[in-house]
Amino acid sequence: MIPTVGRSTLGRAVQSVLDQTYGVAEILVVADTEVPLRLPADERIVELRTPPGAGSGPHRQRGIDAATGAVIALLDDDDEWRPDKLQRQLAAVGPCADGRWVASSRAEVVCGGTRRIWPRRLVRCHQSVAEYLFRFTDLRFGGAMLQTSTLCFPADLAREVRWDDDGDAPHDEPSWLLRVQAAMPGVRLVQLPEPLGTYHVGGESLSRSTRDRTDEYLDWGLRHLGGESPRIRGDYLCTSPVSAAVSARSLRGVRRAVVTALREGRPGPWAVAYALLSAVRIVILKVRRT
Repeated sequence: MIPTVGRSTLGRAVQSVLDQTYGVAEILVVADTEVPLRLPADERIVELRTPPGAGSGPHRQRGIDAATGAVIALLDDDDEWRPDKLQRQLAAVGPCADGRWVASSRAEVVCGGTRRIWPRRLVRCHQSVAEYLFRFTDLRFGGAMLQTSTLCFPADLAREVRWDDDGDAPHDEPSWLLRVQAAMPGVRLVQLPEPLGTYHVGGESLSRSTRDRTDEYLDWGLRHLGGESPRIRGDYLCTSPVSAAVSARSLRGVRRAVVTALREGRPGPWAVAYALLSAVRIVILKVRRT
């Protein structure tokens, strides 16, 4: 399933699905635009439309609800898969027949002219998603990642725990995965070590917006991580909301995030260091601008 907002990269994404060594039964292209889409001629491709601005969660759920197959694999319209992506993932989860699994993989992350293989650490089979994604262990990026275009899971799982139950949350993948683990404590997480897709980072996304969304990220952390350990909650509040503040060049946002982290959690030294260095970065950016 490919959610799209009509980017010119859509054809490349669709072609990477058509090129899969594992036979794909249907390709659902979900678009929030009335603009005609340029798609390859293939009877397996189905176009679906959603209202503009519906949000990424409802966007994905529209395709999931329309799917006729037993397995869903997500692909954003500016990313692409390696040809053996589905074959490798489905082979890895083959012994897991209870329908309670989510598969992922490493990905090649492209930002400008830089290419990296992320994540550095793989999630363990029954590891807490919150611990894996939000416990800060060093100052480097890419330590943990469960990116949308790498995800593959049973269709029934995503109809029981829906992507649109949390609206347009700042973190749609973690929101859904946390709710899956809460509803299905024994769910199996499988993350292959091979980079089976390419994730393009660029433009203005939720995490790269110039609008100050610090409070939205803080609210998300307080809602979704309230039951986690003080370290996980504090690390999140001292990092993700701070990243939003940096994108908006907001020193006040950094301060709000740090104060909230110290009040509501117990951030570790790496998370605190990240927040302090982010504040210095904002000052440098402001000086350069003036």
